[in-house]
Amino acid sequence: MKIRPRPQVVAHSDKRTRAVELHRWLSSIMVAGVVVMIPWAIYLGIHLPVHFRAHNWDVAWVGFDSALIIVLTATAWAAWNRRQILAATAIVAATMLLCDAWFDVSTSIGTPEQSSAILGALILNVPLAVFFIALARRIMLRTAAVLAASLRVGPAPHRAHDVAIPFATTWRQPETESEFFREWLEPPRDPGNSSK
Repeated sequence: MKIRPRPQVVAHSDKRTRAVELHRWLSSIMVAGVVVMIPWAIYLGIHLPVHFRAHNWDVAWVGFDSALIIVLTATAWAAWNRRQILAATAIVAATMLLCDAWFDVSTSIGTPEQSSAILGALILNVPLAVFFIALARRIMLRTAAVLAASLRVGPAPHRAHDVAIPFATTWRQPETESEFFREWLEPPRDPGNSSK
C-alpha cells in the first residue's frame, strides 16, 4: 500500500472556524429527540392497552419482512463485492433482526406461537444480529487502521468507540485535502486556553 506524506495543515480564517460543524448539529438534534422520546415512552406505557385488534397485520409484517430481505440482499452484495457500505448495511440488518425478534417474542407471549418465537429469536435473529454488529466493528477498525497508516497520525484505535470521523464535518465543502482531514492532523485544543 502506498503511504502518502503527511499533508500540511492549512490555517483557518475566523469565518471558517465559526462554521457550524455537522456532527455537533446532528448530536444536538439526537439529544433533543431522546429528551422528547422519554416522556412519550412513559405516556405509552401508561395509556396503551394490553390488547389491541390490529388492522392490516399482514401488510405490516409482509412489508417489514420484505424490507429485511432487501437489506440482507444488499448486505450479501456488499460482502461479495467487498464494498465499504457493508458496514452500514450490516448495522441496518442487525437492527432489523433485533426488531423482528422483539416483536415476534413480545406479541407471541401467552399464545401457542410463544415457544417457536423465542426459539427463532435465540437460534437465528439474535446470533445473526451479533455477527453483523461484529462485522461492522471489524470493518470500522480496519478502515481506521488504514487511514492512520496512510495519514501517519499514530497508532490505529483498538476499540470501535475510539474511532473518530477522520475529516472535517462542516456544512461547507473543504477546499484542500489537508483541510478535509484536519481533525486527525491537528492536536486537540485545550478548552481552558482561550488563545487557541
